[in-house]
Amino acid sequence: MTVLSRARALVPAAAVLLSLPFTAVSAVSDPGGCSDVKVPASLAPGLPKDQTIYGRLCLPPGHAPDVLQILVHGASYDHTYWDFPGFGGQYSYTRTQNSAGYATLAIDQLGVGRSSHPLSALATQLAGASTVHDVVTAARGGALGPSFDRVALVGHSFGSLTVWLEAATYADVDGVLVSGASHSLGALALAELGPHIRPAQLDPVTAAHVPAADLGYVSIPGARAPIFYYLPNADPAVVAQDEATRSEIPVGVGATIPVYIPATVGIKVPVLEVNGVEDKPFCVQGGGGSLTDCRSDATLHDSEAVFFSPEAHLETTVIPDAGHDLNLQRNARVFFDRATRWFQNHFPLR
Repeated sequence: MTVLSRARALVPAAAVLLSLPFTAVSAVSDPGGCSDVKVPASLAPGLPKDQTIYGRLCLPPGHAPDVLQILVHGASYDHTYWDFPGFGGQYSYTRTQNSAGYATLAIDQLGVGRSSHPLSALATQLAGASTVHDVVTAARGGALGPSFDRVALVGHSFGSLTVWLEAATYADVDGVLVSGASHSLGALALAELGPHIRPAQLDPVTAAHVPAADLGYVSIPGARAPIFYYLPNADPAVVAQDEATRSEIPVGVGATIPVYIPATVGIKVPVLEVNGVEDKPFCVQGGGGSLTDCRSDATLHDSEAVFFSPEAHLETTVIPDAGHDLNLQRNARVFFDRATRWFQNHFPLR
């Protein structure tokens, strides 16, 4: 199947064009090796940096390494996806990477959590990529406190799409790791989401976080268990806590999904793609209508390699007994350890 025919089988849509620069950053340290940071950002090249991206910067004990992983969550999540509270840290990607010696910065994407909430239609994939670029620039320039010589992007779900777009557009990062994503988003999974969608103002969990007059911010209560998990390998208490802490979604993100599809061929740095074999939105085995074959590392590679250049040195991994939310399955550590090995191979600490 050709790239064009694969692309036509995916989600329809449109886009806009946007991106670029940075200014200064504010940071408030706490005793745990983590800091809250805020990065001024713009929606498009040449526009004022009138948006703010919030992030949680965590350093390994004793030193600031030269490698930073910028963690980008998916739709209906915020930065806490990467450091899921409680459960003895079992579901914390952040803690795993800090223990391995890497610095992490988990951000709230544009239109989510503690980051700015512009008009929902303006919070597109391209605008998200622009604001992530501003975060990368801040990290390299020392505006977060430490200065990082090597920066990699780590994404989940729709955050992976933003990561791919940012890396291809700006060529400003050294590596890309994505999870819960592929180049075929299943129409059946999207249709299953439909009954759950409602204005964020009408969801008591998200109502206080969105502009009162903007109905373009939505929430998807009740969607997590049936769509994001492989339930036979999930802790019901984790699923319940995840559901209770859902976040808002600006509609601009969903409306511009297809812009990432041709973009990935422009990525010229190492890429690791990791999916759960039962991923409903992005793997055929999940039953959500995706065309991506996640039976094995090799079949995932065969499905995805056509979308990348040789310079990406694409590596693929399939996690058994896991669905879309790899961080929150009982075997999350399998994904965390795979990510650590990839970083140690491509970004050994100096």
